[in-house]
Amino acid sequence: MAVLKLPERNKMNQLTNHEGQIARRRRNAVWLVLFTVLVMTPMTAFAASQVQAKINNLYQIVTTIITAAGAIVLAWGVFEFASAYQSRDTAQQTDSLKKVVAGILMCLATTIINLLK
Repeated sequence: MAVLKLPERNKMNQLTNHEGQIARRRRNAVWLVLFTVLVMTPMTAFAASQVQAKINNLYQIVTTIITAAGAIVLAWGVFEFASAYQSRDTAQQTDSLKKVVAGILMCLATTIINLLK
């Protein structure tokens, strides 16, 4: 009987796997280039003024909340300082002065930010 020798399967699979890897790399490279072109393409924002107006409104709301919280912290610090001064507690006086300074900074936060712009 004659035995028919077929090529080894491992070598065939290695060739097809290698060709498949090359094809996958090419496909991934094409997708990467396409994605990069789409992401890096400059686009005109026609509604920029509307977005800017909404951001400015949000900025004003946040600064108003910070200023109001600063006024509360300032009043609290002044009250604590008066209480500590009456009881002659120097540690509590120091802590209350820190609260007073923090309240003043919070109240002046919008002015400080505008000066830094």
